[in-house]
Amino acid sequence: KRKNRGKGSAAQEERQEQSDGEEDGGSARKQARKAEPARNDIWREAGSWELVNEAYEAYYQRQKICSEEEWPKLLQALRSGLPVAIRINRMRLGSPLLSKRLHEMKQICSGDEAREQFAPVRLSWFAHDLAWHWPGLERRTVKKNKQNAQLKTYLMNRERSGLISRQEVVSMIPPLFLSVEPHHMVLDLCAAPGSKTSQILEIMHWPQDAENSAPPQGLVLANELQWKRANMLAHQVQRLGSPCAAVVNMDAQFFPDLWEKVPGEESRPLRFDRILCDVPCSGDGTMRKTPYIWKSWTLRDGISLHIRQLGILYRGLDMLKVGGRLVYSTCSLNPVEDEAVIAAALHRHGDAVALLPPPDLDGLCAANGLERWVIQDPSGGAFYESYDDVPKELREGKCKLLASMFPPVGEGAAGIGSSVQKHCRRFLPHLMDTGGFFVAVLEKRAELRPSAKARREDKRVQIQASKAAQQQEGAAPGSAEKSSEGTKASDADGQSSAVVSGTGSENSQAMTNSVTQQTIASTSAPQGLKGITKEYVKLGEDMWIEIRDFYGLDPAVRSRMVQRNGSDQRVFLLSEGGERLLASEAKMPTRMVLCGVIALEKANSHHVLACQWRLAQQGVAAMNMVGLKRRLFASKEFLVRLLREKEVSLDEVREAATGGSVKGLEAFRCGAQGSNDLRPGSLAVVYDGKADAMGGSRWLAVAASMSDDMLELAVGSASETASLLEELEGQPEVEQILSAPVDDAADDEPEEDADAPADQDAPLASESVPEGHA
Repeated sequence: KRKNRGKGSAAQEERQEQSDGEEDGGSARKQARKAEPARNDIWREAGSWELVNEAYEAYYQRQKICSEEEWPKLLQALRSGLPVAIRINRMRLGSPLLSKRLHEMKQICSGDEAREQFAPVRLSWFAHDLAWHWPGLERRTVKKNKQNAQLKTYLMNRERSGLISRQEVVSMIPPLFLSVEPHHMVLDLCAAPGSKTSQILEIMHWPQDAENSAPPQGLVLANELQWKRANMLAHQVQRLGSPCAAVVNMDAQFFPDLWEKVPGEESRPLRFDRILCDVPCSGDGTMRKTPYIWKSWTLRDGISLHIRQLGILYRGLDMLKVGGRLVYSTCSLNPVEDEAVIAAALHRHGDAVALLPPPDLDGLCAANGLERWVIQDPSGGAFYESYDDVPKELREGKCKLLASMFPPVGEGAAGIGSSVQKHCRRFLPHLMDTGGFFVAVLEKRAELRPSAKARREDKRVQIQASKAAQQQEGAAPGSAEKSSEGTKASDADGQSSAVVSGTGSENSQAMTNSVTQQTIASTSAPQGLKGITKEYVKLGEDMWIEIRDFYGLDPAVRSRMVQRNGSDQRVFLLSEGGERLLASEAKMPTRMVLCGVIALEKANSHHVLACQWRLAQQGVAAMNMVGLKRRLFASKEFLVRLLREKEVSLDEVREAATGGSVKGLEAFRCGAQGSNDLRPGSLAVVYDGKADAMGGSRWLAVAASMSDDMLELAVGSASETASLLEELEGQPEVEQILSAPVDDAADDEPEEDADAPADQDAPLASESVPEGHA
């Protein structure tokens, strides 16, 4: 149509579209794409590039990241495109049937020369048949080749519905190494764009999905530094409908200490059972999906990020519970970003932190870490094996070389190097036809020695305590000054406990000069603590009573339902871990983007007998699992009809109840005894997946509303309604998937990128960057 209008008309239309997008709060990704079209199709531009970087090849050959025999295979893999890979969301009802279809697709296409490329391969190391990839299909081929448009359309539709996520294979490994359980408090320090965060949330729900048990009690707290990416991350995790999700906007290096109140005791630190540090990196392991790195890679990339990566890892270890597990990962092959960071942390913390062997997952293939490595002059000059060899001019300036970049020396260095080599894992591209990745698993075995800042704070608190104790004992006026001088002297020797002169009281004797006592002192809550956020507040009494009485909720749920401060349009449901988070305190409030899942929304109008708060489709499944009483149990046929027709008369609902396809209608009776009237208002229509062997005892809950004479669907989104219908009616057959008619939108790559969720593994435009990049 634009071609026929002429240039002037098209330009005017484009300006109008841009104006409309800004006024309507349009897609930031669409605006970014207009600003930087070159990044939209990076492989098309790469077709004319020579995928060679002599400095890159010389550097990694010198590091000996693989044997001489393997080196050509590694380069060949890096110069080829990345295969398509997906992860199935087990939280959705249709996941077992989708896995079955993929098995069938493999059987049908294997051995057929014309269809061999469409044969998927199951990743054996990922549980429950939830991860697959297509070795014969590159990501760029699926996007651009019209021959693959049918499969592309099929995958896009399942991704939009939340049934699958497109995620690079090696990106799925760090969450598996965390070994997350439903009750864990998990912190993802560098979470955007959200693929790993979503995977952790799904893993946390696995036992519930298999056993139809209560929802997880834990929490996945995702942190992101950039505000826009933090909002994209919140949108991504909100699609899962989990009350265990929370998103904050902080600098990971300075993530605040959290404290939680304990009845009858002093506040204690809130520590995490699992922490993921997927740190910003140079991303030189992602050349298969971001080929411009062949042109842009320099030695300075890794060197300039080392100190930031180290700071994030140190902060993660501080926030980790004793006995907890931390996974450090990068999509870089550079030892200055990988082994050097791990070795520096082990050298600093001694026996308090140890490397763990990674889980033994069937079919997972990786190289061991490097025991020795070298650092090259940032300008491309000489290689240095130790910090002592570095000239003075390279120890100063903006891109200086640091001692922590080199293999450790001194006492315990041999043990650290051996542990790094034995327990760290390098996922090289040619080993499993993937991108490059580095992963290490750390365990915290004792409290860490407090930082210099913490020791100064401890000293100040101890001086005040010493003065107070001596005043109670009637000590001489000069005792406090002597105590202060003694404390300064001991701190100069590397200790932070106070030395108290005068008569020896029990309080004074409890303060010793040992590191153990420093640790104990550092766990005392500081003064001036504030609530972790001002964004969320508890429900008012009248509001809670209205919701409780209408929906039949247990009184214990009240503490897990909150509203945004200053907004009365939505109610959020939290897990027990989310409740603990909102009740915690910190020195400064955090900027919280999301906590929990939207459970209720305020209706613009409602029946006089109904509650003004209606169930939201995003959180209806979570509400169903915490004791929701306003729910109907329906057969698959009845629920399909409701989704298709959008409404069913109450007379027909009563007939369905008589016939057994609807259950629970008696709970909605109101009026005099024997009356056939039903109390109007919002409710959930629930289908139990075990009724017809859909693959386990999974639930499917749909938000609906009852008026005086109709049962009406209240999903709100046509795409969500379509995805719910598909989950009930089943996946199309393999022949339909591979030969389905292709609509015009399927061939329009910009539209796919515009509509796809933020976690897709593709270069983001404008201010966004590919996953794992600085």
